[in-house]
Amino acid sequence: MIDTSTSKKINLFVLVACMVLTVVMCPREKQLYFDEPFQIMCSHGITLGNVDKFTGMGTFTSADLNNENTFHNVFMFGADSIHYVMLHYLNLAFGNDLNVAVYFSLFWAILVLISLYALCRLIFGDNIYTSVALALFFTDILFLNQAYSIRHYIMSLFVTNMCGIYFFKYYFREQSFKNLLWLGTWCALGILSHYFAIYIIMVFPVAILMKEKAGFFTKKKILALAIPVMFLLVYFQFHWNPFQSNEYYQHYIKRNRVVVDHSVSISQAFSLFLKSVAVNFQVLYPLFKDKALVRIGSFLLVVAAYLFGVWKLVPEREDRRKYHLLFALGFLSSIFMTVMVIKTKNSMLFSYRYFLFSIPYCVLFMTLFFRQLCLQGKLNIVLRVAVIAVFVAPGIFKFVATHRRHYDNGLEDNQLVAVHEIVKKNIHKMETPRPEDAVFINCLLPLNYEMTYTLQTKTDSATLYDNEGHAVEQLRFQDNGLVVMF
Repeated sequence: MIDTSTSKKINLFVLVACMVLTVVMCPREKQLYFDEPFQIMCSHGITLGNVDKFTGMGTFTSADLNNENTFHNVFMFGADSIHYVMLHYLNLAFGNDLNVAVYFSLFWAILVLISLYALCRLIFGDNIYTSVALALFFTDILFLNQAYSIRHYIMSLFVTNMCGIYFFKYYFREQSFKNLLWLGTWCALGILSHYFAIYIIMVFPVAILMKEKAGFFTKKKILALAIPVMFLLVYFQFHWNPFQSNEYYQHYIKRNRVVVDHSVSISQAFSLFLKSVAVNFQVLYPLFKDKALVRIGSFLLVVAAYLFGVWKLVPEREDRRKYHLLFALGFLSSIFMTVMVIKTKNSMLFSYRYFLFSIPYCVLFMTLFFRQLCLQGKLNIVLRVAVIAVFVAPGIFKFVATHRRHYDNGLEDNQLVAVHEIVKKNIHKMETPRPEDAVFINCLLPLNYEMTYTLQTKTDSATLYDNEGHAVEQLRFQDNGLVVMF
């Protein structure tokens, strides 16, 4: 058995190694995904709410677009606006280079690893299983993907990790006013950073009330929660609530005649639920062969781990509570998303990034299962190793295979090529097929760069003009959903 001092050193080494690798593995050339341009444009104050004025103008300048780049527009028009506001001021300070947004996400990714390390210590103490959890999380297919994404999920993950830290501090260590106030504050920030964080946050009050019952309702504890609740109420007096954001999205769908598949049946949603549970808990077999039997079998592996752990592996009361809580924090995200999919008939909600906030708890649950399995002396060591391999091996293989492969998201993002050519050739006039293209390009040009944009809606190409008015280059801007204004 490794002593505590050595375990601490190993855990710190693994933490630092994960942080260094996260930085080193950052792609040199950023590839944009469908909704990343939205984050960029929203941080510059332009969304569907105010882009119409440029459609009507026909010709407009960079100055016209820059006039929309205000705190008011960024805050009011962006759902989950904290990240947008931060990125807004970062761009004003460091310029509009795409790397500013990427490095901002990288910053949050480092904080995610540090917060997870602190969360692991609360669950396992200073032993080697903290390193196991860190390694499992780092190799999860979602973490590095979101670490380099411009979207706000990685920041929200840090916030929900902090929620977990103060929940476990309050629940297992000290039921103090300070810990409850910090828990409430981080939960409020979690809701404001991404509304789906609610599927993590809703576990906390239920667990606390089940443990403390009527003893929870003291003046100090009610005050500790009243402060962040009042903060939320004030915030939503000035900003969209989640229901208004959904109405705004539906307005976009109808207005732009976007085709959304509304044919999701309950059986299809249930099948996707099985897959999401398995993949979230590191049982990745459906990613190799996505068949109904594979989904069912993978789901049953997770359930078997939980039931066997409750039955045989977790005799101590505190560990048993951790076991139940970690499983609930991981499992409920899939239930939440399934209900949302059935309600909205939109299977896109089963995209893996929406489960991101539950992944640390899924990893912690699996690590706790492995720990208890290793401590179970009655089981043959070969059997223990085989069981762990069944869970861990596919994830390791997937991580190695994924990061050896060249990525190509399949989208034409000639808007980035246009930005490069405009700066390189000192272009100050261009035609674009859609106002969104002009907005997106303007968001990535150097601060105060003078540009005139003219809409040419009858073509799918953009034309760059020199100072004498001669066309110097033409780029096809395919309407492939790269620039999305919702």
